[in-house]
Amino acid sequence: MEKELAKFDSNLYDKSELVEVKLNRLSPDSIMSAMTKSANPFGALRTAKETYEQTSPFLNLLSLHSPIICYRARGYYYVVSGFFTFLAFQRYAAQYQTASERVIRVFLLGKTPPKSLRRSIILHSLSTDLLSKCFIADTKKISFYLRTWFNHDPGKRSIFQSQEWLSLFPNLNSVEKVAEYLSVSKTELSRSGD
Repeated sequence: MEKELAKFDSNLYDKSELVEVKLNRLSPDSIMSAMTKSANPFGALRTAKETYEQTSPFLNLLSLHSPIICYRARGYYYVVSGFFTFLAFQRYAAQYQTASERVIRVFLLGKTPPKSLRRSIILHSLSTDLLSKCFIADTKKISFYLRTWFNHDPGKRSIFQSQEWLSLFPNLNSVEKVAEYLSVSKTELSRSGD
């Protein structure tokens, strides 16, 4: 896993490009769909009226500020990173029916990553948003999302010692370290199982 991630990282810019794509050609990767179906972080956000008008000058900025990363297959572009940006554009398209024809810029990977790599990219994207961008402050919800998304390796104390977790966050290898990183209670974080 670590070698696959290192190789992907070292070649990322060489084999990828920024391209224009119509909104109606974007779809979540099947792994992302499955992960967010079982634990959708968007559902934990406070709801608010969308702030983008049909001719908003900030939509292009949004696509660069929090880019969508995808790969192309069978004429569609499958999202592996930029989940919240993707959802913002989906809401925009639903609000303005003609918006599905709108063209946005996405970061297109040179080829379809293998399933295990796509899962790692998606896990990194979702968990980095969850841990670093602090869009959810409820410790129990954070714990729920992490435990749902990451596999718990047999014989390990928690998901924080799993191969999946350690390949993405090697320094956060215990409940204590994750709690300290998030400035939350270890008790609350571990209440759901670890």
